[in-house]
Amino acid sequence: GIDLLQPGPIRDASMMTEAAAKAELAGFGLAVPRSVRVSDIADVAVALQGLNAPYALKGEGIAHKSEAGAVVLNLSDSVQVAQAARVMAAPSFLIEEMVTGGVAELLVGVVKDAAHGFVLTIGAGGTLTEILQDTVSLLIPASESVLEQALQRLKCYKLLTGFRGRPAADLTAIFCAIAAIQAYVLANAASVEEVEVNPLICTPTTAIAADALIRRAT
Repeated sequence: GIDLLQPGPIRDASMMTEAAAKAELAGFGLAVPRSVRVSDIADVAVALQGLNAPYALKGEGIAHKSEAGAVVLNLSDSVQVAQAARVMAAPSFLIEEMVTGGVAELLVGVVKDAAHGFVLTIGAGGTLTEILQDTVSLLIPASESVLEQALQRLKCYKLLTGFRGRPAADLTAIFCAIAAIQAYVLANAASVEEVEVNPLICTPTTAIAADALIRRAT
């Protein structure tokens, strides 16, 4: 059988910035949007060279970005990005290429549990996470066949297989994304307390982490 990770004590943990969390997970194979960080709004036009519109702008250093108005989506050029940045009370900004063509959004989270080690939760993501409460929980490490069975138990699985003639998501890419998150947790089991990717935007060709958080013990 698979050796499950043994539980350890829950400790004080600090939250990484979104950019740092994405960089950590990308190192284990998670697809993330192309991005640039900017601290001076005057640098926006230069910073955006090489990134394709539409853009997402996120104010850094703000815990609940959406509620605080620190996320603005669908910006079409550097003028719009700079205008949106001026309104945000943030010390620095993360500007990303927006992920287009998504057929579904998933939540993939891992939490250290004092009794069970690490618990992986997969479910409906994005703005519907709290409304639908459509999730399945597994112990890490979960094999691809176990993950496939878990996905099939979700109400939102219909969206992944091509709902009402819409294109299907790339299930292989979804499994690769979950595998990358599990690999990160396994490699950092001594310090990681929580990882959450929400939403993982699933398109017909890829699965990209539009947002990510990591809490690690300090």
